[in-house]
Amino acid sequence: RLFTQNRPLLLITRTSSPRPQLPYLSQPSRNAFAPRQTARFLTTENKNYVKEQVWLAAKWSAVGWSFFFLGVVALYGINQEVLERNTPSPDDWSFFSRNHFRCANAAIKPDHEYTDWAQVATEFRRCLERLENPDIDGKGTTPLVPAMEHIRGVNPSAFDVSEKSYAWKEGYFQVVMQCARASEHIDNMVLDTSRAIIFPKDVVIGPSNPNPRPCPPGAEAAPREEDCGRAYAPPETFYLKVLTGLGFSSRQRIEAALAYANWLEIKGLSDSADETYKWAVDIAASALPASNAVIDQDTSILRVQEATPPSPNLLRTATALATHRARSGNVTSALPIFLSVLRARHASPVDIAPATRSEHRPFYVSDPTNTDIGSFINIVKSLLTPPSYPAEPPSGDEPFLRQPAFVPDCTEAELMLYIGEILFATASSGREDEGLGWTKQAVAIAEKGTSSNDVLPEDRDKCKACLETGIANWGAMVAKLLRESQSKPAPSSSWF
Repeated sequence: RLFTQNRPLLLITRTSSPRPQLPYLSQPSRNAFAPRQTARFLTTENKNYVKEQVWLAAKWSAVGWSFFFLGVVALYGINQEVLERNTPSPDDWSFFSRNHFRCANAAIKPDHEYTDWAQVATEFRRCLERLENPDIDGKGTTPLVPAMEHIRGVNPSAFDVSEKSYAWKEGYFQVVMQCARASEHIDNMVLDTSRAIIFPKDVVIGPSNPNPRPCPPGAEAAPREEDCGRAYAPPETFYLKVLTGLGFSSRQRIEAALAYANWLEIKGLSDSADETYKWAVDIAASALPASNAVIDQDTSILRVQEATPPSPNLLRTATALATHRARSGNVTSALPIFLSVLRARHASPVDIAPATRSEHRPFYVSDPTNTDIGSFINIVKSLLTPPSYPAEPPSGDEPFLRQPAFVPDCTEAELMLYIGEILFATASSGREDEGLGWTKQAVAIAEKGTSSNDVLPEDRDKCKACLETGIANWGAMVAKLLRESQSKPAPSSSWF
């Protein structure tokens, strides 16, 4: 030990030299290079200190990682709670099915943001697989055409879901429709089977694409054509699941038919789209007790009778059919349908009940109270109460009830815009005033609807769109009339 080593200030060495040897003048001897005794740095006191520090480091590391893990779990739970309140999922689904449903809906961004539709399609497909699996969430469902070959993990067969609850069927319907929507967005993409990555078709290297578009920096290398296949099941696979399945309401089937017809129209299949629109009209008419007294099955023109008013579904599908035919250039068939729909709406009884808003509200909205304390209590209750699935909406097969006279109806303004545009486009020279009058009346109704407090927020957006379209049509009509008046020769003022 250090305290046992003597270090004299003056060392007298025993040498043959009579001169004394001072430490700073003496020559190093051999004993100076001899191995010395190593000092002990880990003493008993140091050992206890090291043990204490190691224990403290391990304890606080465990505490820190525990808090971090619990924070991640809490953040995940809060995120799932917010997603559940924004997009409720049925209670009779399993946890992972609801998780796929929430994650897929969260991946759909607003229009001004980028949406990874490949990820959306994958999440909804996983949810659909679990819902159609009898061992998971599909107990009680029966495929109408069993043992069909799957298309990219999707069973193309329709299912009988009659035994399921409303919440289960509504959630299943939403999943199928969102799968169709995602399929439409990635219809121009392919799947690289060697890497399981989805690419746009224009970057594929192969004979069918002699000039491939280069991939952006940082992206995966472009795939080869021989390694590529269809990225997803076609949209019609999902639409036909609803149209040919059992257990769906007429509202759900009509929504699927209209979306399918719109997709066919986008693809340029006008005749097939017209047949699908007619299919939607037939679905709406078949739900009425006396469909022949309400609509002409051949021309789809509504018969105005106070005893048998049409249903909202029938008015909606007839309007969609007329709109398609007007866009296709068949205005002679579209105009009578528009006029019959407008007359049927005017002849329908008035709805004396006040309009109700959607029952599902975000988690931060509470019932209005007279005091701040009561409002705070309601907010806390809404946070602690699990969200309930929205109640079943009307089927759309009930008789249509129009709005009172003091409430602007922008749906009628939309019909007037179509009628005015057709009348103006088909009128002979000098007889365009009728179409211009319909447009002016539609603009007046839409303008009133944008500022009326009696109009629901979701209807006010339609009024704004109608107002913008009506003003644009009005301006185009006036400009055309002005050009025609200027092109006419001026009358001669002389006798010759």
